[in-house]
Amino acid sequence: MPDAEETSRHTPKHLARFAPAFLYWAGFLALNFLLFLPLYLLNYQNASFLPRITSIQDVLVSRSNPDIFRLNLEISLLILAFPLLRRFWTPVARRWYARIFFLIYLLTLIYAIYEGAITSLYHVTPNIFNDYQFIVGGIGFLFDGLRLNGWHLFAIGLTVIIFLALLYKLILIWFTRLPVERLSRVTRYVAVAAIIMLLGVSLSDRRAAAQPESVVNSLSAKITANMQASLIAREEIESYTRIRPQETYNYNKTTRLLRRPNIYLIFVESYGSVLYKRPHFVDAYKALMQQTEARLQEAGWTTETGLSTSPTWGGGSWMAYTSAEFGLHIGSQPQFLAIEERYIREPYPSLGRYLQSQGYWHVRLAPIERKLGYDQQVANDALYGPDQWIFPQDLDYRGPVYGWGPSPPDQFSMNKAREILETEKKTPLFFFYLTQGSHYPWAPLPPYLDDWRDLNDPDWPSPPPLGEPISHSDNIEHYRSAIEYQWQNLGDFILSTSEEEDAIFILIGDHQPPRVSRKEDGYETPIHIITRDADFARQFERYGFEPGMLVSDLDADIKHEGFYSMFVRELVDAYGSSIIPPAYLPDGIRLDIPNPTPTPSPSS
Repeated sequence: MPDAEETSRHTPKHLARFAPAFLYWAGFLALNFLLFLPLYLLNYQNASFLPRITSIQDVLVSRSNPDIFRLNLEISLLILAFPLLRRFWTPVARRWYARIFFLIYLLTLIYAIYEGAITSLYHVTPNIFNDYQFIVGGIGFLFDGLRLNGWHLFAIGLTVIIFLALLYKLILIWFTRLPVERLSRVTRYVAVAAIIMLLGVSLSDRRAAAQPESVVNSLSAKITANMQASLIAREEIESYTRIRPQETYNYNKTTRLLRRPNIYLIFVESYGSVLYKRPHFVDAYKALMQQTEARLQEAGWTTETGLSTSPTWGGGSWMAYTSAEFGLHIGSQPQFLAIEERYIREPYPSLGRYLQSQGYWHVRLAPIERKLGYDQQVANDALYGPDQWIFPQDLDYRGPVYGWGPSPPDQFSMNKAREILETEKKTPLFFFYLTQGSHYPWAPLPPYLDDWRDLNDPDWPSPPPLGEPISHSDNIEHYRSAIEYQWQNLGDFILSTSEEEDAIFILIGDHQPPRVSRKEDGYETPIHIITRDADFARQFERYGFEPGMLVSDLDADIKHEGFYSMFVRELVDAYGSSIIPPAYLPDGIRLDIPNPTPTPSPSS
C-alpha cells in the first residue's frame, strides 16, 4: 500500500491528465444547456428538470418536456472544432475566436429567450413579423402593469450588463486558457464523431432542427423558418387591405329594428374552456355556473351557452373582441394594425356602427389608468366609433387600483358607468366592456362589497406591486378565485337590471388564461346569451348553443369572427324586419388566404 506522502505526490499528476478533457466537456455541456434554460424556467411549473425518456426517439430526436439537456448545432460545432484546430491557436487567434464565439452565443441566447417567451406564453411558432409589433407595442404596457419605476429599470439593466460581462469573461477565459494541446486523441476523435452525428441529425430534417422540442436545435434553421413564416404573414396582410366590409355588412341598408332592447357586450378576460378541461377547475366551475344559472333563472332570466373559437391564445384581448365586433378574423398584431390604419380614414361597418344606425347610443367603458397617446386614442375613436367613452377620470375613483391595467375594481367600474348612463338617460344602449378582474396574475383581487360605492375609499390599502414569482398551484387557486369574483360581479350586475325588461347580455371569453392552460386545451372560450326573452335566447340553439350556463359538447359552436353576423341575424329575426335576411357567416369576411389560423399576439 502506498503511504500518504506517495499518494499526495502522485494524485495531482494523475488528475492532471484528465483535467483538460474534463474542463473541455464540462464547458461544452454547460454552454449548451444554458441556452435551453429560459424555456425550462418559463415552463418549470409543468415540466420536470430531468428528461422524460420513454423511447430512443426521446434521447436522439425530440421530446416534449422542456428540459435543458439538449444541444445547439452552431454552438456545438464551434466548440467541437476548437481542439481540431489546435495548431493554429496563437494567443491572439484564441482571443478573436472567443470574441466571435461570444457574439454568436449572445445572438443564440437572445433568440432562445425570445422563442421561449413566445412558445410558452402563446403556444405559437415565433414569427418576427408578427412578434415585432407585440414587443414594441407591449413593452410599455408590461412596464406599466408591473409598475416599474426608474430604480427598478436601472436595477434590471445593471443586472443584465453584469450577467453579460461575466458571461463574456468566462468564455474568454475558457477559450484562452484551456490547455487544448493536452487534449488526448480520444477527445479529438469523439469531437469528430460528434460533428458528423450532429450534422447528420440536423441536416437530415432542417424543419425538425427549428423546433424547440428537438434534441439538436439549430439557430440557422430557426431563423430560416422564422423568416419564411414572416414573409407569409406579410403577404397575408395584403388580404386585409383588399376587404370590402361595406358589401358584407350592409345591414343598415337591408334591415330595420322595430324593437330595440339594451345590449351589453361584455368580454370576460382570460375566460377559457380550460375550465371544462382541467380537473382542478371543472368541479368548482360547474358548481359556480349552476349557482349562477339558478340565481338568474329565479329572477326570470333565460340563458344559452356555447363555445366560440378565439383568434388568439393567452393574450391580445383587443384582437379577440375586434374580431367579434367586426366579423373579421384578426389573429396577429400586424393584422390588427392594418385594419386600424385603413379604417382611421373611413368607418368600418362594425356591430357598434350598425346599432348606431338603428338609433343606439354606443358606449365603451375603458377604466384602465394607463393613458393612451393622442394618436392612439384618435385611432381608437376612428376604429370603434362610439358615441361616448367612459374613462377613469369620468368614474371619479379614489380607491386603490388593481391588476395589469391598473384599474378600479370591476364592481365599481361597471356600476358607476351604469349610474352615469342612467343620469344621462340615453337609450337604447349598446354598452361594451372588457373585464379586468380576471386578468393574469389574478391576485390580489379587490374586495367584493355589498355596496360598490364603498370601494371608492382612498384609505383602502393598496395592493402590492406585481411581478413576484408565483407557483403553479397558487396560479391555479388565484385563477379559480378570479373567475368566482368575476361571476359574482357579473351575476349581480345582470340581476340589478330591473328596469330593462328586454335587455340582452352577451358574455364572451376573450382567450384562454395564460400559465394555467396548455396548447392542447385549444382556443375555445365560453359564450353566454342572457335575456328575459326566452324565445330570443332559444334561437341560438340552432348554432349549437345549449340551455343554461354550461355546455356538454366541448366542440366549438362558433368562431369569434362569426358572432357579428349570427347575432344581427337573430336580432333582426326577433325584433326587426329585413329586405334580405342577414346571412350567417361562420368565418366572418372571406379572406383570400386559406383557412386563417390563430397566430402570435401581445399580452392583453
